[in-house]
Amino acid sequence: MIRIEKGNSPLVLCLPHSGSVLPDAVLNRFNATGRLQTDMSWRLEQVLTFAAELDATLIRTTVSRYVVDVDKDPSQAEPSNAARNSLCPTATLDGKRIYRPDEEPGPTEIEQRLLLFHKPFHDALRLEINRLRHSHKRIVLIDCQSMRSRIRGVCDGGLPIVSIGSGDGRSCDPELRGVFANAFDGVPGFSVGVDDSFSGGYITTSCGQPDHGVHAMTMVLAQRSYLRHESPPFEPDKSRIGDVRAAVASALSKVVGWTEAARHESDNDQPSTKMADTPAQQPPTASPAEGKSRPAVRQELKPLKTPPQDGSAQPTAGRSDVLVAE
Repeated sequence: MIRIEKGNSPLVLCLPHSGSVLPDAVLNRFNATGRLQTDMSWRLEQVLTFAAELDATLIRTTVSRYVVDVDKDPSQAEPSNAARNSLCPTATLDGKRIYRPDEEPGPTEIEQRLLLFHKPFHDALRLEINRLRHSHKRIVLIDCQSMRSRIRGVCDGGLPIVSIGSGDGRSCDPELRGVFANAFDGVPGFSVGVDDSFSGGYITTSCGQPDHGVHAMTMVLAQRSYLRHESPPFEPDKSRIGDVRAAVASALSKVVGWTEAARHESDNDQPSTKMADTPAQQPPTASPAEGKSRPAVRQELKPLKTPPQDGSAQPTAGRSDVLVAE
């Protein structure tokens, strides 16, 4: 399932890892570790409730990254020896197996998951990017994630509160990266890393095309910044989440300000209003109807049975118009 809250500002917030839905065909093969789903961006959508105030477009998948990770390169569809980093992980980020013995997905099932969940997500994302490029000279895509602060083999030394990735400076204008990182200066208790622990995943590196006016960055929040505990049930801390929400909203408002400054620049050498195609994903030919409201759009795929509701979040109040595409 894909949920989209359409905005008209040049800001797109993408949440690839906030979903927790597991089809029965997958859930029934998980061991106890897999069922805990410790590697999700738990409650991150509750940090980003300011999206409507910035008139940002928000797109997220409700399907767990343990089913398929939409932030991984689809060309790597074959089962990987790097179990925690594969398109369909078979281990947690700290190396613990998530399937019962001999229940891991094979090449055919991985290809099915790719077609059911990964490709539709990127098709929908590309539609929104192209829609906004018709109205704005520059747009910014933020791949929003969160992780446990310490994960063996990933971040043994601990994460800063905010990690920003820009494909080592290739997925966005360096000036924009500086604007975003510097926006957290002076925020009490905040630390920021830039292109160190995380340089950006597939979404950032494939969508970020600065020459075409599309600037992409990854933002990873350390979960200690807004959760009571970085373990089940991953409950948000009311005080912490309020502080983080305010800091991130302020930083993203400055990002939007940077894009708006383009309106005052020379119109010479304007970039194309359409993203260049990437080999792995082709832009869809049809575009959903647009209006002045900000409807929440849910695209639902049903070949695999899924639980009746997504435990990670409820639809945002006031944006409840729903379109279901099957």
